[in-house]
Amino acid sequence: MKKVSCLFLLFLTFNVVLHAPLAIAQSTQSALRFDLGENTGWVPYRVGKSVDQAGILSELVVLIEEYSGIKFESVNWPMRRAEFALIKGIVDFDFICTAWFQGGTYGRNFVISEPLFEINEYVITLKDKKHLFPTLESIYTKPIGTIAGYFYFDDYQFTRVDFRDEESLLKALKYERVDAIILEYETAKHWAKVQNVAIEMTAPHTTGNLLIRLNKAKQQQLPAINAAIQKIKQSGQLKKILDKHGVEAKIISS
Repeated sequence: MKKVSCLFLLFLTFNVVLHAPLAIAQSTQSALRFDLGENTGWVPYRVGKSVDQAGILSELVVLIEEYSGIKFESVNWPMRRAEFALIKGIVDFDFICTAWFQGGTYGRNFVISEPLFEINEYVITLKDKKHLFPTLESIYTKPIGTIAGYFYFDDYQFTRVDFRDEESLLKALKYERVDAIILEYETAKHWAKVQNVAIEMTAPHTTGNLLIRLNKAKQQQLPAINAAIQKIKQSGQLKKILDKHGVEAKIISS
């Protein structure tokens, strides 16, 4: 019996060692990779308003991971690199608003999740130049401040003047390198306060819902993600996160 037990233990040990790399590989493969963008971008969504504060999206991912049982891994890449990685399947999902895309077309290789909350972008000027941009059409044919790699549904109508991030964009407006920029409402408020510049939000540029854009190769995970999003909204946790960051946004009912 002792001999049999030793042989059994030897076999069991060998079996565990043999299959351990496979288990680790499977665990890694089952995790979904997502892009949070560069660490300097899109306050308060990708990053918080202070250095030690997580952004709204990071807090949401923690809850979605908890409720869905799906493991997530984040990367912080520039927009162009992240978009290439999404198309190639290196990254599995990102957070987007379909209104950013021409015709609302977010890509045939993707599926989208339940909406989270409303996002609003505006044409923004200095106070003394608001009369120059009374309507969205008034930006057409003109040089307009934008962010490199970001999507603008109508950017064929105006001349893009790209800057690295939102902070650089507000500085460009402040020092009149451009007469108008396109920026999300909460982000614009934050950087205008930091840089002590009086801005005017003139014409709305896009209004739409923030949601997850998931690679179709991983669409079997979408029902669990949607169920988690519904729970976060219905439990009041999403509102609590938005309130904590001082964000005035309409939460989209399921």
